[in-house]
Amino acid sequence: MAAAAFLLASLCTSAQAGGSTRKVVLPSPQLIHCRAADCSQLWKQDSSDGGIVYPAQVLTDFVNGEIVGLTAVYDKSVTTEEIEAAVTALYGAPLKALPNIWRIESEQLVISIYDGKDGAKQITYLKIGTFGSHVPSAHLYMGKPFKKPAWLP
Repeated sequence: MAAAAFLLASLCTSAQAGGSTRKVVLPSPQLIHCRAADCSQLWKQDSSDGGIVYPAQVLTDFVNGEIVGLTAVYDKSVTTEEIEAAVTALYGAPLKALPNIWRIESEQLVISIYDGKDGAKQITYLKIGTFGSHVPSAHLYMGKPFKKPAWLP
């Protein structure tokens, strides 16, 4: 993760909502499935322009050394519409049946946007895979051993 903080990718997406134009910087989906330092570009867009909005926090989920999910948290000044516009500019419209959810088969990931605590907005990237590919082999012991939910295959 430390190496990812030093690298930036190209391409910047403009998002317009509420009459103002800002550039919302999205995490790079190339981080999903990443196992080596050479694929650790943190940002999807170029950050050299002015008027850009970075996430306040980026959280990653690792399973067996592979990033299987990441969540970017934007502060409450960033609107859901701005984030939606940035994602739509890169991937097209969200799923019709599920607003704020994109399924990108070519990159084997799903993206969702939702409201977090205190007005913060969150965008989550999750690898498309099996239950076993998302569960660590060594679980953190939280008082009870992990048990797969009965409704999952």
